[in-house]
Amino acid sequence: MIAPIFFIALIVLLVALPAFAGWSLSQKYDQHIRMLCTILLGQMILTPGMVLIAFSDSRAMDENPVKTVLVYAGMALVISIMTFAILEIRKTRKRK
Repeated sequence: MIAPIFFIALIVLLVALPAFAGWSLSQKYDQHIRMLCTILLGQMILTPGMVLIAFSDSRAMDENPVKTVLVYAGMALVISIMTFAILEIRKTRKRK
């Protein structure tokens, strides 16, 4: 029962930490540039990794690798956007 929870936590870390780095590195730019950097760096580790895993030869051929990659890329996108929103809310509250 602990394996699925660990897997989801690992995915969140693989996406949220680079997304946080992208947001931090783009602090001097406008909000839309910060969001773009957050999303791009959030996708940087998980999506290519899932492409390698999904299209490897050792995988069972009863599943669609494109669908698998799209699901994980969607998860990474949502986590990146959530990370951006949380960081922007914290930044706005610190200004007040």
